[in-house]
Amino acid sequence: MDDEFQKIPLQRLENNKHHIESESIVQESVITLHYNDKNGKNTPHVTLLGTPTKIKELHIGHIYCEGLTTSIPATNRIQYQIIDGKVDSFYLSQINSKPEHRVITTSCGACNHPDLSVNPNQDNMSLENSQLSHEELKTALDTMRKDMNLFQKTGGCHGAGLLNSNGNVLFVSEDIGRHNAVDKTIGTAILSGVERFGEYTLLLSGRCGWDIVAKAVRIGIPAIASVGAFSTAALDLARENGICLYGFVRESGAWKAGLN
Repeated sequence: MDDEFQKIPLQRLENNKHHIESESIVQESVITLHYNDKNGKNTPHVTLLGTPTKIKELHIGHIYCEGLTTSIPATNRIQYQIIDGKVDSFYLSQINSKPEHRVITTSCGACNHPDLSVNPNQDNMSLENSQLSHEELKTALDTMRKDMNLFQKTGGCHGAGLLNSNGNVLFVSEDIGRHNAVDKTIGTAILSGVERFGEYTLLLSGRCGWDIVAKAVRIGIPAIASVGAFSTAALDLARENGICLYGFVRESGAWKAGLN
């Protein structure tokens, strides 16, 4: 099994004719994340459907972005194994809360807040004003897209990245799940030594929903720019927390909501 994609023979339909051709299909696997409870017992806390790459980055990013720890996770405390295509990743430390074990599909994010509220991590509340021009947004998203090698091979995954205050696009990650791609990007940044996210704009290859804004609130990201639209719940949460949203960033322009 290739970690990112498989080449599979399929029927190709063209001009009322068909033939067998090999197609690159993005890999979707079961990924279970575990932590150590207070007794040192290994306990699963979430099962994701996602692309089985950057597992350590995914786990670190998920713990931090979902508020399961208020400080940067211990990056040397993660081990993982892949057996018969199934991934198990183990965080060999405790987390701050005891989440119910649940399944998160590639099409949805982790929402266990019925009133769609999020408690910001006060240690991360150093949001810096992020005012970007249309040209800066378009250039950044185009740069990220060029670094999305898996998408170029399969056309079947999402991407995320971080734009820093110097205009550099960093930590681009891909996954069949858009929320997984964000977790991988944040995990990659943490493994690279990033401890504060106040200078960064989160870049998204698709739409921006509530779950993505919730992650930004928890870790102190001040702005999100997406190729697709943002939702009403995403907009409300962003406005409540002083986050600037840029949506439908295209050659013709972009929508902006949040900071003036």
